[in-house]
Amino acid sequence: MDLSNPNDPLLNAVVASIITVITIILTLMENEGNDRQGIAKEPSLISEQWRQAHMYRILTAGPNNCVHYLRMSSAAFYGLANILRSNGSLHDTFYVCVEEQLAIFLYMLGHKAKNRVCDIEFIRSGETISRYFNKVLGAICSIQERFVKQPGSETPMEIRNAAEWFSYFEDCIGMIDGTHIQATLPASIVARFRGRKQVTQNVLAACTPDKKFTYVLAGWEGCANDMTILKDALSRPPPHGLKVIAEKYYLADAGYTTMPSFIVPYRGVRYYFNPKRDRHPTNAKELFNHRHSKLRSKIEYVFATLKNRFCILGEKKFHDFLVLGRDNDYETQVDIVLACCVLYNYILGVDPKDELVVDEPYLGEKEVTEDNLFEYEQYSQTSTQVQRNVKKAWEDMRDQIAQHMWHDYCIGHVCHTTLF
Repeated sequence: MDLSNPNDPLLNAVVASIITVITIILTLMENEGNDRQGIAKEPSLISEQWRQAHMYRILTAGPNNCVHYLRMSSAAFYGLANILRSNGSLHDTFYVCVEEQLAIFLYMLGHKAKNRVCDIEFIRSGETISRYFNKVLGAICSIQERFVKQPGSETPMEIRNAAEWFSYFEDCIGMIDGTHIQATLPASIVARFRGRKQVTQNVLAACTPDKKFTYVLAGWEGCANDMTILKDALSRPPPHGLKVIAEKYYLADAGYTTMPSFIVPYRGVRYYFNPKRDRHPTNAKELFNHRHSKLRSKIEYVFATLKNRFCILGEKKFHDFLVLGRDNDYETQVDIVLACCVLYNYILGVDPKDELVVDEPYLGEKEVTEDNLFEYEQYSQTSTQVQRNVKKAWEDMRDQIAQHMWHDYCIGHVCHTTLF
């Protein structure tokens, strides 16, 4: 080998070999440094092809694949991805685009899929699944005010266009109710969340007659009663508290009490009738309870549809849904409820004919428990004389609505019954 001859083939081969070895060493050192910094290694070509094929099958290969897999249409999915990308909530990374990040999140919500199942579905590590679930969860919660808006003072069209509700409930701006979501908590605090329905978080929500959420307060202990949670919602400063409007009101079930801005049915009076069996209301209170219940039960329908769409809300073991840095964190479970409500409103806004939004069943009144009755009696006993007078004025307004309703009902029917 002649070192003075640059054209010596042996010399060139040795130089090439040295350059190759140095390149390999530098590459290994760079990969080791990336591993220490938490940067993912370059994915294999085959795995990446499988991921692309998987996303193609979900979004493009079949007309209903996206609805069944991600619980929303492909148009709604791409629209949501664009919103999160354009407002800076989510960003494409070198290996995972926004669409795949969102698909992972929606699949886990819709099918209560465990982290280890998503590992197989999306060919990603458990750490990657957890990290992007956490990112998308925060992104969805960040747009809550955009899609969950409190109502105005105008009469909803659903009430205005229904003869059985207008003009009796023309000042109604929504319905309120609570629901229980299974929760997983540390042993030190689990007793506070244990109620009649096991260990749960109690969620207060309000909705409009068009079945959209207008307010959601999640995170209360499962043992808390409805009135306690409502008082907390009313005491919070805007925009975190439940908005009330003068002379307007929400419809609530018997777990609450009639008071300013809230009207409940008459206690101990039946509310359901079957005209096909010649069963009709016999007085104003029964008629009021019947129509009040039909309108108020829309919030029950909203809860049922929400849990049917996002099966994670029926999952007992939240700790299986590993979220990076927040494993077993109750705050994560609260955020999941809020995110599901935001997604529900978004889907209903862009795709009102979605197949999961079906004709609502008629749902009856909630059972009145001893806890609810105790809170109702305590509210009446501890209120001041001024508060009792205001409460009495709202009860009188309920009586006036019932009388008006019964008068119009009797005009179209032969009634041989009393007013109350």
